[in-house]
Amino acid sequence: MDKLKLISGMRPLSYSQVAPHPHETTYFQYYEIDLENSIQGVNHCLGYVNSNNYRIACHLYTRPEAKGSVFLLHGYYDHVGLFGHVIRFFLEQGYNVLAYDLPGHGLSSGKPATIEDFEHYRIVLEDVMRYCESVMPKPWLAYGQSTGCAIITELLAHYVKKDRPLPFEQVILSAPLVRPWLWKLSRIQLYLVRPFIRQIPRKFNDNCRNKSFLNLAHNDPLAPRVLPTQWVSALDRWIRRIESSQVQISLSPLILQGTDDTTVDGQYNVKALGQLYQSPKVLWLEGARHHLPNELKETREQYMSWLSNHLILDTI
Repeated sequence: MDKLKLISGMRPLSYSQVAPHPHETTYFQYYEIDLENSIQGVNHCLGYVNSNNYRIACHLYTRPEAKGSVFLLHGYYDHVGLFGHVIRFFLEQGYNVLAYDLPGHGLSSGKPATIEDFEHYRIVLEDVMRYCESVMPKPWLAYGQSTGCAIITELLAHYVKKDRPLPFEQVILSAPLVRPWLWKLSRIQLYLVRPFIRQIPRKFNDNCRNKSFLNLAHNDPLAPRVLPTQWVSALDRWIRRIESSQVQISLSPLILQGTDDTTVDGQYNVKALGQLYQSPKVLWLEGARHHLPNELKETREQYMSWLSNHLILDTI
């Protein structure tokens, strides 16, 4: 798989069926996100959307007579290629799916694994939503993993402050980020090192119990290899902003959280989100770690079964 060829050959995101380049086919197969080959009627397009001086790599999965649409936002250090299980789930539930690589991740442009401010993530999401509106039938749902959840929450809080109608009928927050694990200690470390260094080497953690996924993630050719202090500073500002926010988001999110997560502070975050949203529904997954979409098969099955029973279009 040639990352440079993928990026240089990427076309603007198209709504019509476009035959992928050979290197795109290799990429789809490498990450097993070529779901158009295993789910009847599904069309899959890779292309970019320009937003906020970034070129955002987007995957658009459409199916005939979709009953709604899901916007999927991955976590920090991730990219769309790692979310095949979740994309398949929503397609099989009858939804279109739009998933994109965050700035500085995957095939999107930007300095690796960083952002000046979390507001920029929100602007990108708004631009992608606007670009794809005509092919994403409503109702709209949003699914986030970790940092993706923070972006969804940032967007919804912004809409509430501006007195704008919320764009999503339902949100799914998987291992949501408000505070990272041991955040107070990490914050002290940030302020000690920030004047002297701009980034440190990434430390790969065993963030799920699925050994085959860990092998893929730790050797992923699209994975960032650094932790920029700029990103941690942006996270720090966002945490202080969202924790001091007085907004009430009139949605009841579905929250999924592993009991053995040492990437985010699950107990704190679920409580904090209960202050921002109305009556969250929470599933605690016993023994699960952080990367829930790629946990052990039995955990994923529990995760997907609970979701399918609580998706809004299946409970009306």
